[in-house]
Amino acid sequence: MPPKKGKDAKGGKAAAAKAATSGPPPKPKKIPPPPACFTTEDLARYKEIFRAHDEEGTEKLPLSVIPIMLRKLGFNPKGEEVQQLFVMFLEDDLVDTVEYHEWLFMIEAKLGWGDDFEVAVTKAMGDLAHDDEETGICDLEFLKEQLFNWGETLQEAEFVDWVRLAIKDKTYNVEDGTFNYVKFIENMNAKDERMVKEPINFFKLDQKTLAAMAMAKAQEEREEQERKEAERKAKEEAKRQKMILAGLLPPD
Repeated sequence: MPPKKGKDAKGGKAAAAKAATSGPPPKPKKIPPPPACFTTEDLARYKEIFRAHDEEGTEKLPLSVIPIMLRKLGFNPKGEEVQQLFVMFLEDDLVDTVEYHEWLFMIEAKLGWGDDFEVAVTKAMGDLAHDDEETGICDLEFLKEQLFNWGETLQEAEFVDWVRLAIKDKTYNVEDGTFNYVKFIENMNAKDERMVKEPINFFKLDQKTLAAMAMAKAQEEREEQERKEAERKAKEEAKRQKMILAGLLPPD
């Protein structure tokens, strides 16, 4: 049955009034051009990584995959760095997805911050392993012990991939337990997909954490040395006082 004329007319007037007060529909969001620093080859690579994670074809990705994507570009972002990128390039803290143009600007920002991860992590790992002569070789069990006890510590399950990959790329000699940590880091940063689908992120061990671990270790060792020295002096002084009381040494 067709609607009543009165009701239809009333509805039409209401719709017209609403349209008049609401104004024209909002303009679609203008997508900014990609950063000028990126070449055509760069953009093709970044788009390929974006599409590989856009499984539903929505042109939007969940926030959780951004750290993984950055690692595939050779970065090793800290959690707070990723959060800073979200603050800088997402509209507000309620947004739970990243669009392609936002992804590009996140890469540009990360490049601007710098990422000397390989150099810094190699130096810090050498410090932890007590590779004082900088040979690039250390005892894997000793390094494992350090990584399990310093900074944001590793767990046994997390270390399994270290051993598996180190054996596979021949940076770990099972017979004598030596570990070529310099070559291991180079291999992981090379992102050889035949060896691992994405570059290993060293399980929480970025350059700042490792540097902090190395500094904390050095500080603790200095404090331990100072404590032992103080104990040694205290014992010597106690012995000297006993000898004075026994008349074996002249008093001060």
